[in-house]
Amino acid sequence: MSLIFMRVSGVLILLVFSNFVNALWPLPQNWTKGTSLLRVYPSIIIKYDPSLLNSYIDQLIESAKHRLQVFLLDEKHLSPNVKFQIPEDEKFDSILTLSCIQIEITDNNKRDQDDLEETNIDWTYNKEMKEGISLGTDESYELIIPDKKEDDTELVAYLKAPTVYGILHGLTTFSQLLYYNRSEENSGLFLPFAPHHINDFPKFMHRGLLLDTSRNFYPVKEILKTLDVMSWNKMNVFHWHIVDATSWPVVSEKYPELSEKGAYDSKKMIYTKRDIRIVDEYARTRGIRIIPEFDMPGHTHAIAASMPEIMTCIDMYPDWDQYSSDPPSGQLNPAIPETYTFLNELVPEIASYFTDKFYHTGGDEVNLNCWESLAQQNDHTKESLLEKFVTSLYSIIANEGKTPITWHEMVTEHNLELPKDTVVQVWRNSAMVKKVVEKGYKVVTGSGDYWYLDCGYGGWYGNNIKGRSWCDPYKTWQKIYSYNPIEGLSDEEAKFVIGGEVLLWSEQSDSTNYEQQLWPRSSAAAEILWSGPEDINGNRRVPDKDALKRLNDWRFRMVERGVRAEPLQPLWCVRTGRCDM
Repeated sequence: MSLIFMRVSGVLILLVFSNFVNALWPLPQNWTKGTSLLRVYPSIIIKYDPSLLNSYIDQLIESAKHRLQVFLLDEKHLSPNVKFQIPEDEKFDSILTLSCIQIEITDNNKRDQDDLEETNIDWTYNKEMKEGISLGTDESYELIIPDKKEDDTELVAYLKAPTVYGILHGLTTFSQLLYYNRSEENSGLFLPFAPHHINDFPKFMHRGLLLDTSRNFYPVKEILKTLDVMSWNKMNVFHWHIVDATSWPVVSEKYPELSEKGAYDSKKMIYTKRDIRIVDEYARTRGIRIIPEFDMPGHTHAIAASMPEIMTCIDMYPDWDQYSSDPPSGQLNPAIPETYTFLNELVPEIASYFTDKFYHTGGDEVNLNCWESLAQQNDHTKESLLEKFVTSLYSIIANEGKTPITWHEMVTEHNLELPKDTVVQVWRNSAMVKKVVEKGYKVVTGSGDYWYLDCGYGGWYGNNIKGRSWCDPYKTWQKIYSYNPIEGLSDEEAKFVIGGEVLLWSEQSDSTNYEQQLWPRSSAAAEILWSGPEDINGNRRVPDKDALKRLNDWRFRMVERGVRAEPLQPLWCVRTGRCDM
């Protein structure tokens, strides 16, 4: 139990905290705080001048205001490790009320230019932001919450940012500063430790979460909920692994038979163009980009249900492991013109469903054994068939104004020369990052040895007596938090790492259990990606007592908001902080 004295209008009052920590997550880059206590009412005014903004930005701010006001009305968060004792006397009446948040978009692109120089990213600052958030958008913000009024004026907080997306993050931070006092006489929201001065910005541009919605289906409402929680954690990329070998839930207007025969349920377990547009816009209003992945040429068995003529090695059960990484086997046939007709008609259509400029091509776990006979029949090598397929696919993507992302095997195993604007995603292990960077490609990392959330739940193959998953053990929040995406890289090499993702493959996940698997472990990665693997003084972040206290508090706040986030410790440990080794 610690006793903390806080100042109210010049008078020190006593607040009692048990194992208290002011639990901002992710931790801001620069943050100073004081000793004063403020009151906040749900009716707090959020001011800005809409005449200075375009209609789209105005819409984003109004939407964010509404979400904050819902929190202020509904949220009654007081983590089990915090206990307020606010005096039940006249001193309570002297607590100042924070009555307004003044928002200002400064429209200063200096940080954009700095980021361009530091990261080798080729992008254009979009002053009007008509296209929404993109790779390189400035997400920084400054939040100032004073503890003194000037004369008889209102007590006003100030939130400034170069773009609307910094404003969204600043409002998210503000919501985490509030705690609820449940006493009968003086219940309500309070903001401890004023004044606050926060200057904040992300370490990495790409802070993502992959969700596999093919192996098991997720209703749209669950995806939207995931986007909400991502925004609270300041994550900005939803990597939608939308199709795979097991099912094709995306409805195509050109090839409706793909979902009619390839979805688990062609009426209920599908994503229409309208569904995708809803998800895309919902994400954009929360500062999140949707990057779709249509994995090819491997992991495509679901296409065989409607178009077996362009497929090879279809469902080679029980010998599937000779032709694919997982059942069911099946790859597109790169040796026939019909396959390229299919690509030329399908890819532009599905790419147009999404607004982001990036398009994930997949490209992992291509099994060249599947093409052995094709190579012999067509006077090709298996490698040349793969190169032909990839060259054609990337040309189509470029014609649609999209930039490709691929899994790392294309350059680390098959040694293909890809366009230099290609982003390469590393998954097999963290050592692969350096190999990809040395080839001159930008990298998104999310290696299986640290950031795979499905590891450790046991094997899912039938007759698997050992019962282990390939990537055991389970990745604890501590393991996830200990990952440094730029470990072992020089300063120059580190510029090529634009960010990372946590990944939930859904062999054993669906809408009944995915939230527990995602949260709060994904929050651990979110802090590394936003705050950086080192603090502002160059000290390595470690999963220590401070981080655990903050993450416990954040987990309870997420639960208060309706998230089924799994517990990190017994409640006794959370309350006392006495479960350390």
